[in-house]
Amino acid sequence: MRVRQPASSDINLDDIDTRLNELWNFDQAISYSKQKDSLQKELENFLLGLPGKPSLAIVSPRDLCRFLVFKDRGGKTQVHRNGRVYLGQRGTHSCGCPVRLSYKTVDSYIGKLRSIFHAIGRDGEWDKRFSLGSSAADKSVKDYLRLITAEQLQARITPKQATLSFHLDQKLASEDLSPSQRFIVARDQAYFKCVFFSGDRPGDRGLVKVPDILRFPNDYGFLFNRVWEKTFGDGDENVFGIRRNPQLAICPIKGIEQYMVVARDLKIDLTTGYLFSPTNSQGGIVDSPLFFSNRRSLS
Repeated sequence: MRVRQPASSDINLDDIDTRLNELWNFDQAISYSKQKDSLQKELENFLLGLPGKPSLAIVSPRDLCRFLVFKDRGGKTQVHRNGRVYLGQRGTHSCGCPVRLSYKTVDSYIGKLRSIFHAIGRDGEWDKRFSLGSSAADKSVKDYLRLITAEQLQARITPKQATLSFHLDQKLASEDLSPSQRFIVARDQAYFKCVFFSGDRPGDRGLVKVPDILRFPNDYGFLFNRVWEKTFGDGDENVFGIRRNPQLAICPIKGIEQYMVVARDLKIDLTTGYLFSPTNSQGGIVDSPLFFSNRRSLS
């Protein structure tokens, strides 16, 4: 028996692909729903163990942060303390440093918590006076995410990143550099040290403007504004802080301070415009964002 082959006119790929997309979207929706339901049950069981046994209708932002800390029990990200031999190395080691949820997982949980509260009619900003709104949208929950993110980024500096920092520092100490080369090396070591501690969007670092930088009290670090809006979740707070690190070879604050000293010695004004300024082929400073993908035309 001869089987008739379908003609090209019989095949509607648009309809076929639409059906496949429907199935994949359905599968993703079911998976997300199951994850959210499971998280809600975990939260409700956790609240039963707290004083007063608060319900979802009245749970506070602090209790949500407590729940997220409780969830660290299932984490797989080891957060090494400063000075430990495994600092920056992947995997779990026998150093005794704590194992936490990754900050990306926590970010996902916070998104699901917002969805949970939305489903029970708790939307909007949290009002602690009347226990109204979404406690998952409170600033303290965002601060929790911000702090654990900074903690984990600091702990995950890799050996390759440390080697790059050391190489640039050694090069900066060389007496054979021209003024333009000295500026470029000083800028690059500060730039990369900031990238190591500030998340997964290195392109945003080139957009930093000096007027948007503030110092923490006691000179503990820097606060960058209007730059990091896509780094952590919803972007309600366009602010990101970098703290001093006791390991001076990789400390981003030390790197920026070295950069400022070199610029001052070269009589280059960095009080306005972009912090990480590129140079042109003649060695002049260009007041524009620094993008390392464009290093062929700008250094």
